[in-house]
Amino acid sequence: MKKFLSLSLALLSVNAFSQSYIMEEDSSEFSNSYERPRQEMQSGRVPAAKEGVRHMFSFGLDSIESAALSFEKIKTKGTDSDVETNLDLDLNYAYGIHPMLQVAARLNYFNGVNGSADEENLGGQVGAILNSNTDFTNSYFVAAYIGLGISQRFGSAASRDSFRTGQVAVGKRFSLEEWGLKHLTYSPEISFDMMNSMTGDSLDYSQSLRFKILQFSVFF
Repeated sequence: MKKFLSLSLALLSVNAFSQSYIMEEDSSEFSNSYERPRQEMQSGRVPAAKEGVRHMFSFGLDSIESAALSFEKIKTKGTDSDVETNLDLDLNYAYGIHPMLQVAARLNYFNGVNGSADEENLGGQVGAILNSNTDFTNSYFVAAYIGLGISQRFGSAASRDSFRTGQVAVGKRFSLEEWGLKHLTYSPEISFDMMNSMTGDSLDYSQSLRFKILQFSVFF
């Protein structure tokens, strides 16, 4: 009887050990099978634009000329000559958040003399640029921007305007790498620009169609 009980306990122990091992193995397989999809989902996240074209600065010949600090000596009849300081900035930056999509920001600031009056203008815009392929340096693109701004004139004809701005543009970029300019692209575009005054002090609205023939972009 004792031998039978001992044999029964031994068989029960072996059976429990084998079931425990199977359960641990099944649990390990379940854990691995659960982790694999998570890893695949994480690795399958849509990446940002590829390296080398993730950052972009755009400029035209007019913005190169205007992005400067200048000093002007102005003499009008019946008054003493006066030295004025002009500060004109035009910054355009875009970041590739997706292999075919960029988000962009613009800042325009002018403080100085426009004609014979002191003037200060400040404007900012945010937008998005959709590209036709992942190589932004050789791509068609469509862009849209919205923003706000203020414009002030001082002196006898003083005025102040706050306004909303918007722009829709289409264009094409051409890489200049074969000319030895690896990071520079030629990027002409056609844009439709809108400005609507929120105060109506000196401007109600303006609309313009612009052909930006001499425009370039730098990627890095």
